[in-house]
Amino acid sequence: MGDLTNQLEASLKSKLDELPPLSSYCCIYKVPENLRTINEAAYRPWVVSIGPFHRKDERLLRMEEQKLRYLLSFMNRCQNQNLGSYIELIKEQEVVIRQFYAEKIELSSYEFTEMVLLDSAFTIEVFLRNYFPQLVEENDQIFHRPGMVVEVSRDMKLIENQLPFFILELLYDSAFKRDSESSPSLLDITCKFFSLPPVTMSGIKHFVDFLRTSLIPLPPRPKPENKQKLHFHITATDLHEAGVKFVASKSRSLLDIEFTKGTLKIPPLNLEDITESFFQNLMVFEQCHYYFDSYIIDYITLLHFLINTPEDVEILVQKGIIKNWLANNVEVSNLFNSMFRQIKLADSNFYYSTLCQKLNEYYYTPWRRQRAILKQKYFNHPWAVISFIYATVLLLLTIIQVTCGVTSNIRTTSGSPYREYLL
Repeated sequence: MGDLTNQLEASLKSKLDELPPLSSYCCIYKVPENLRTINEAAYRPWVVSIGPFHRKDERLLRMEEQKLRYLLSFMNRCQNQNLGSYIELIKEQEVVIRQFYAEKIELSSYEFTEMVLLDSAFTIEVFLRNYFPQLVEENDQIFHRPGMVVEVSRDMKLIENQLPFFILELLYDSAFKRDSESSPSLLDITCKFFSLPPVTMSGIKHFVDFLRTSLIPLPPRPKPENKQKLHFHITATDLHEAGVKFVASKSRSLLDIEFTKGTLKIPPLNLEDITESFFQNLMVFEQCHYYFDSYIIDYITLLHFLINTPEDVEILVQKGIIKNWLANNVEVSNLFNSMFRQIKLADSNFYYSTLCQKLNEYYYTPWRRQRAILKQKYFNHPWAVISFIYATVLLLLTIIQVTCGVTSNIRTTSGSPYREYLL
């Protein structure tokens, strides 16, 4: 019994000694299995692995040669540094870089350093060639292949396909000493690659965090007035029938949705083949890292409430709110229903709670709904209005005619010799 106790004690102590500490740097996650099974394709890279989670995927191995070519170009651009200096820079930060990942990375220091250097140089070179088109070489396998840049961009937006932003910045700043304010920073070329206007931003964790932050509207989220459970089950069709006007907002913030004086203003949203993957990765990051401060989850939830059928989609398409590049409206409604299945909503801090309350109050006002139904049923076309006016005039003329006829009969009767019998 004593030997068994000693062996178990030694084994547990060894495991406890090897247990890595919880790190405040942790922000790059693997997709939880319950979400992955719903739509695994949305989280898998198409052409390139960035970071440790997909580096063994055989489908992506042919891009490893391109990474070496881009590393060579990267080294040729920065004559002030040699390869060894970049290796040393990464090795100095290795412990911190590993702490950014939510799972233990089973790579040796040699393998880990090589991976970070190749993936970092690849990323920086892609951004530079996008920012300065004159840097693109004649036989470039990415920029001279239709659609490849889009696929690389899509892969760089996956939560499992990330490097810490700080190590990219260290390598970039070490390679390219900015000699003037006109020289682009890593943030500048990042914004350009992801088709975003130049921004001032600090504390970026990785590209998914950067994209999420770029979407968050200012000022920051107001604290909810109450923490009651969210009750909102009104679709775009319901609101339209209740008289709500849908308008494509000109706001630069996708999440800036407003409802005032019977008008719901929603910024336009482009729906493409890669839209689902983009939003799902943002939502996974929020669920893992910002569960009680979610914005993207709340945005998709609101759109899911509004979009339940292809008819709901058609209303938003006609108003220019949804720009549909998918096959049809059915695919759009299925898209939002699918994304909502993956959401765990912290509705006590729902970003659009006040908006939903206003829409509920408007929709459940009986006279507004009756007026809207009457208007849509009888006044939804110019000819219907003309017909109504014609019928109204005809009715008034009929009433006048009948009134005149009755008055005339009374006068005739009053002068009749039989009046005494009539009375």
